[in-house]
Amino acid sequence: MPVCRECLTGFHNGHTCSNMNQAKAEKMHQVNRYKRDLSENVCSYQSSEDQGSKQLENYKSEINAVKMMINGQRERLKAMVDSQCDGMINSVETTLETHMDQLTGELSGIADCKRKIQEEILRCESLSGKGILEIKEFLETLPHLKDISDWPPALSRPVPSKFFPTETSSSEGALKQMIGNVVLVRIHNSFSCKLPVSNIQASSADEVWVSFPDEKLLMKYHYNKDKKTGEERETLKLDFKPECFLARKGDYLLASDRFNHCIWKIESKKKPQLFIKTSPNNPKGLCWNNRQELVACVSGLTGSLRIYKNEKSYKEIGNHLLNAPSRVAQNGDENYIVLDDHLQSHDVVAIDPKGHCKWKYNGSGDSKFNTFFPKSVCCDSLMNIILSDFGNNSIVLLDKNGKFLMNLLCSMYGIQSPQGICLDSEGKLWVGQGKDGLGECHIVQYVK
Repeated sequence: MPVCRECLTGFHNGHTCSNMNQAKAEKMHQVNRYKRDLSENVCSYQSSEDQGSKQLENYKSEINAVKMMINGQRERLKAMVDSQCDGMINSVETTLETHMDQLTGELSGIADCKRKIQEEILRCESLSGKGILEIKEFLETLPHLKDISDWPPALSRPVPSKFFPTETSSSEGALKQMIGNVVLVRIHNSFSCKLPVSNIQASSADEVWVSFPDEKLLMKYHYNKDKKTGEERETLKLDFKPECFLARKGDYLLASDRFNHCIWKIESKKKPQLFIKTSPNNPKGLCWNNRQELVACVSGLTGSLRIYKNEKSYKEIGNHLLNAPSRVAQNGDENYIVLDDHLQSHDVVAIDPKGHCKWKYNGSGDSKFNTFFPKSVCCDSLMNIILSDFGNNSIVLLDKNGKFLMNLLCSMYGIQSPQGICLDSEGKLWVGQGKDGLGECHIVQYVK
């Protein structure tokens, strides 16, 4: 039966679907499904566009913040340069004016002696018109100038007062050091671990040892630069739960065991050996100081740092400053940077080698509205201090005086519940983290 105008005129021989409304509905259903797919794609593109726009705004904000800080430093440096130059000029003027006065006095004395000598010469000349008795009396009273030497006294040595500008290359280096550094952080990659990572220590440029919360093992991972993946290389099963550990050249590790009150020495394919007994105190954080002495955080009724000259001999510092120190690192200025816990507060404390407190930091800056909870600490070659802030999902940068500089990394870069951090020999920053039973290591190019 014809169903369209073309069929009535004989130019069309029928349809597959005799119901045109049904056919149209089916086709529109396909169109709507295609439209829905496109809408989903638009949502994805919109989300990506929003994320990119937000990142652009963040970049603008960072640029403005850096410009403000550098310009502020510029003004401080101008004032410092003006003050220093004025001081140098004043020093030269004061010194040279003092020597000028001294030389003026010396010249006055010389001129007085010269006048007396000239007067004596005139007296000699006048004797030619005198009688012999006067000449004889003159000769008998010689010498007349007893207080004047044959030669004038030596003048004071001149004081050098030349100014030599610093070489351009070295002055540029000094300026950069005074101004500071702009740290550009670039994420290299991240790879998954079996469990959340609590501690991490670099054993070489591309290998790290990691430990996991409440687990009796240590695991070595190798970072494959070509594949950008982490590969398991070695697993050490232990009879204790390592609180903290250190990787040492020569392929052995030192690990603190707070439950057994000791520090173990661990070597591959060997049973762990008791290295240091800390009983009754509990050992936690470990580090090597600049003299390659072992430094341990210990706590009992109070906390302290123990600096071991050998396995049996040590000295304690910070006894009256610390409560329950958990991690420690020594900075290039010799200060020990200690993470200290007390009830609900978490402090970063700088202690000099004599045990005096230099400063404290407790999360001021961008993290002051949240829960500051540092889990690990390390120091870079510029004497900046890097903290993993577990409570705020960020990596914090302080200067050597404990002043907040910036958040190096935050949740926007994939940082979630960070714990262990370390720097390797190539300047890469390793961040170990984990949440909900899943672990991850971030590898960040920090400084070279």
